[in-house]
Amino acid sequence: MHTDYPFDTNNRAYQRLLTLAGEHFEVVTWENATGRPTMLTLVDVASHDAVSLALIDTADDHQAHALLAVTTDAAMSLHGPIAGRTAAADYAPHLAMHNADIAATTPAALHHPDSMTIGTSEWLTIPPDIAAAAHTGALDTTSVGLVLLDRDRAQMVVVGPFSTPADAQAWQPATDGWPPVDRVVVGLHPPASETDSP
Repeated sequence: MHTDYPFDTNNRAYQRLLTLAGEHFEVVTWENATGRPTMLTLVDVASHDAVSLALIDTADDHQAHALLAVTTDAAMSLHGPIAGRTAAADYAPHLAMHNADIAATTPAALHHPDSMTIGTSEWLTIPPDIAAAAHTGALDTTSVGLVLLDRDRAQMVVVGPFSTPADAQAWQPATDGWPPVDRVVVGLHPPASETDSP
């Protein structure tokens, strides 16, 4: 979410709101002296009734994510970084079409290595059978991610990207109150275009 009360007029939800509202209402946009939209008034054309909506801020789905893929033998790979959870999820069909061994995928937020504190909301729940069997695949990339894997609770966090496996292994989070976790270094593959194979 943006800070200091800004508003991104390119925000996809805002643009869709304008499109949909324009199909059913007369839309009046109110702006402040800097040109920032502050309010929308929607006027019903038939009755001339109106409702005004304050525009407080925007939030964009651009946090760095990776698509975690697990093969039929529970080898993990990461694909990213990709801007946003939705874009990471949208990459899954492309990846699966080029690798028949993939059994499951899920978008995972990339915790930036500059922050040593991992919040409880960052833990991603995964199926217990995958948590029990998951292991690293071939490290055949120039970039890696560190998967902190809590096998008992079937949860994980992905930290990265890192330039080398040694950098990933050297990274240490603040761990007050944490359960024991396995540290698994996983290759981070750049997303392939739709015309390339991953």
